[in-house]
Amino acid sequence: MREFLVKMMLCTKEGSIDSDKARNITKLAAQINESFYSEIKIAKVMTEAGNLGDIAKLGDLPINKTHE
Repeated sequence: MREFLVKMMLCTKEGSIDSDKARNITKLAAQINESFYSEIKIAKVMTEAGNLGDIAKLGDLPINKTHE
């Protein structure tokens, strides 16, 4: 993602990408970053609580876990 963002910044500087598109890309990247940050916080809390078996792999955190 970092490599892609740097490429978009360079394209913006060169004028080969519209600044509105670059702004939207930046907003999407911020949302992805926030999502990872949230998952890390959840994993930290679960680790501190001793729930090691319930920690999801980064990027695989279920949004709605149903119980059967």
